Amino acid sequence: MKYNEHSIKMKENEELTLEEAKQRIAYLENLLKEKDQTAYKTFFDQDEDAVVVFDLETQLFIDGNAKLTEILGYTKNDLLHLSILDISPKFQPNGQPSATLAVYYIEEGFKKGNVKFDWIHLNNLGEEVFCEIKLYNYITEDGKRFARGVIQKKEPFNVLQKKLEEKEKLLTKVTKTLPAIIYIQNLRTDEFLYLNNSIESFLGFELEPIINYDFLTKHILHPDDLPLIDIHSKKMLEEKNTEIYVLDFRVFHKNGNIHWFRVWETNFSFDENGIPTEVLGVAQDITNTKFIEFQLKKQNELSEEIRRISKSGVWEWTIVSNEMFWTPDLYYLLKVNPNQFIPTIQSLINFFTEESQSILNSALIKAKMEFSPFDLELEINGNPNLWVRVQGKSILSESNGPIIIGSIEDIDDTRKKRIALLENEARFHKVANQTGLIIYDYDLRLDKITWDGAIKSVLGYEIEEFNHLDIEGWLALIHPDDRMFTKELLADAIGTRSPYHAFYRIRKKDNTYIPIEDRGTFVGHDPTTSTRQVGVLENVSAKFEFESKLQSKEERFRNFYNFASEAIIITEGDTILDANLAFKKLFGYESIHTVSVDEIIADPLWNGLENKEKSFSLEGIKKDGTLIPIQVNKKEIDEGKFILSFIDLTLINEAESIKEALREIKEKNNLIISQKFELEKTLEELKQTQSQLIQNEKMASLGQLIAGIAHEINNPMGAIQASSQLILENIKSQIVNQEKIIQLLSTKPKEKRELYFHWMVTSFLKRNQIHGSEARRQKKIIREKLETLGCDISEYVSEEVVDLGVQNSLPIIEHLCHEEDFPDFFNFGMEYIHTTQNLNSILESIQRVSKILYALKNFSHFDKHGEKTYTDLISNIETVLILYNSQIKSGIEVIRNYPDSPIEMYCYPDDLIQVWTNLIFNAIQAMSYKGILTISIRNQKEQMDGKNWVQVSIEDNGCGIKEEIKDRIFEPFFTTKELGEGSGLGLDIVRRVIQKHNGHIEVNSIPGKTTFLVSLPI
Repeated sequence: MKYNEHSIKMKENEELTLEEAKQRIAYLENLLKEKDQTAYKTFFDQDEDAVVVFDLETQLFIDGNAKLTEILGYTKNDLLHLSILDISPKFQPNGQPSATLAVYYIEEGFKKGNVKFDWIHLNNLGEEVFCEIKLYNYITEDGKRFARGVIQKKEPFNVLQKKLEEKEKLLTKVTKTLPAIIYIQNLRTDEFLYLNNSIESFLGFELEPIINYDFLTKHILHPDDLPLIDIHSKKMLEEKNTEIYVLDFRVFHKNGNIHWFRVWETNFSFDENGIPTEVLGVAQDITNTKFIEFQLKKQNELSEEIRRISKSGVWEWTIVSNEMFWTPDLYYLLKVNPNQFIPTIQSLINFFTEESQSILNSALIKAKMEFSPFDLELEINGNPNLWVRVQGKSILSESNGPIIIGSIEDIDDTRKKRIALLENEARFHKVANQTGLIIYDYDLRLDKITWDGAIKSVLGYEIEEFNHLDIEGWLALIHPDDRMFTKELLADAIGTRSPYHAFYRIRKKDNTYIPIEDRGTFVGHDPTTSTRQVGVLENVSAKFEFESKLQSKEERFRNFYNFASEAIIITEGDTILDANLAFKKLFGYESIHTVSVDEIIADPLWNGLENKEKSFSLEGIKKDGTLIPIQVNKKEIDEGKFILSFIDLTLINEAESIKEALREIKEKNNLIISQKFELEKTLEELKQTQSQLIQNEKMASLGQLIAGIAHEINNPMGAIQASSQLILENIKSQIVNQEKIIQLLSTKPKEKRELYFHWMVTSFLKRNQIHGSEARRQKKIIREKLETLGCDISEYVSEEVVDLGVQNSLPIIEHLCHEEDFPDFFNFGMEYIHTTQNLNSILESIQRVSKILYALKNFSHFDKHGEKTYTDLISNIETVLILYNSQIKSGIEVIRNYPDSPIEMYCYPDDLIQVWTNLIFNAIQAMSYKGILTISIRNQKEQMDGKNWVQVSIEDNGCGIKEEIKDRIFEPFFTTKELGEGSGLGLDIVRRVIQKHNGHIEVNSIPGKTTFLVSLPI
């Protein structure tokens, strides 16, 4: 039911229902609101100030009064379709964008209730209107935001004055802070009417002295650029306009450095004849930009040179339009004139041979249909034909559709070289196979060896069998006695990236060994960082046999030469290189180093050996000046080298004396030969006896060690046996419970399973074994903590985790102990942890046994050849300490004072092991197996000869050596031990081994401190 004024009057004296009363009240309220709005509208329209209302969300005007129309010229209907920014310029007088300032003033209005500010509006003709605005903001009950603006038009003069002030402030700020030099120059006087202070920061000059152009030319402008600057100035004067002229030139900084500047200049004012009188300029430092330009130009020139040298060109084919573009290099490569030739895809294809055309067509179709790139080697028709590399790739252009871009590169020379290289490589492999060389290529990064060459003929293996060998497989074929040394040589070569050279014995397919010479080197642009080693293996069986025969012949010649009855010398030119004993005896010389052939010849007409017959007679001069008649026999052994034999002819006329002398000489020769053979035999027997004595002494020491070594090996073997039994029992238990645990795990969420596995893995890797009171304290803490968490088996868990040393994983157990089936999980996990710890125990025991066996092998090894090798002195001593570990560990403290790095020395390592064995064992016995053994090693330099030495000191705090016997301890068979305890040869062997190394040994002893000092040259 709707109410109106008439219906209300009809019912004034009647009774109303509740619904009718509500409707009547609503009607009266609407009527009152309409009257208020009418009154407000009347005041709004008649207001003397221009008033506008706009929606802050849309920024659209929703009302405006007549005064606003008077000021801006917009009708009310026009205004309802406009926003604030539609009737405002883009920027306000302070330089800020209108959009930014409008948002700022609206927010300020909400903060302060109202805000007052100056603003420029645009009227309906687009003209600027300077206004003062008061802004009032309010929010309706439904949350919408509105603003009411009261606008007053400002007087033009005041506005312009304020605008000018703002512009002046802005210009001052710009000229002072702009990163550029700004200046105004009077062209008539060359004085600077204005110059900002940027010149100080740019060039280091103070502003005061720079007042005219003359100062610039003398101190700042580069003299080579002055002509360019003059041309620039004349052009500005002649053209008489206000265009901006740009010039780049060089200037001097006050510190002497050269900078590049760029100026923008314009004619600033003119006289009545239109001639420029002032110039306004802005200069900026473009040194970095110029540097980049120069670099870019250099790179472009380099790129062009590379493209020219590389003989390549680029092409682009637009498939839809069938248009094609070639770079100038491609025209040059294909030998066509760009001014006369029109490139198309078909004309490009036609350059190739028939077979290459088919290949290129297929590649282009595939690239067009499937966007597949291609990289081809094709042949171009020519005289002769030319091989090129053709590459192409499809791309999708937004404007031109699918495009194929590509390049053509001349690879004719490269291809010929590659084919020649392959042919050379094939010939090389053929030669290697025929000459018995095995070639290898070892890639260190991939740990892969590629083999080739005479593998079948030298070792009996097929090449396919051998190419399965990696570095360990190759080492396995090397004789066990040579393997360690060869491996160390290879490791040294790899570590230093130096050439590798080794001799060793290698096992053939029939299980026999042959000697091999292995030579390798690193290849690459920088061998010091190369990861590729190439080399050859050569069978040197024949070489060894030949060298052995040659050495035997050389020894026979040397024996004949030294013990011959004739005086013999070897010469080169006039120099005597060598002389036998008979020559020295005949001519009376002890040494021939400073004697020449001229000095032993008395012939005044002597003119050299080259001009003499094979046999001639003359007089010789002995050292004491005596002349003797001699017969000389000459034999040339090399160019300029001769062997000369001399026969003394003093008693030639006394035949009987000569015969007697010859008989005696023969007898003496026979005696000398007999004595020589006897001496050689005795010397050999002495060497064998000495070696046997050393080996017997070593075996005696080994006998003393054997019980301790057996005990040292038995302990880890027992640990291995016990751990193996425990692992077996754990595996049986795990097999029985495996299905149950799998079912339990499958019911748990993923994060619980991962936490459970993390607990086991952490316990595998980390172990912290504690004992005694600390272990009992930890068990109590863990038990109490688990009890507070409600764990039913807290005591059992605390015992297990502490006994196994895995208490560090307790935080994980705390997360798991709330589970109902935690005991099953815990027991199963502990079985796995037991198993891994038993495995670790086995590994430690095996390593201990390996270490003992390796030391025992080094100790018992006897080098019959007695050759010197490079050996680590520290490892040599440590071998002995390992073997004596059972005697040392129970009561002797070993103090090692070693250098930080290994000491490599050229020595007889087996002999030195015997030295340390005797000295260390003597020290142990002197201390009655209780005390402190100190071993020190230090480098020292001899003052006299400048040689490098190493000194080994072995000190004990035992009973000491009595003064009366100290001088006898190195005598053979002298001993202070009981019968059967020592042979008395130990220290004698020590002394002789050290003398063999050209070293020396000293001993200092007082009760409680005995020190043996061994000095060896390195």
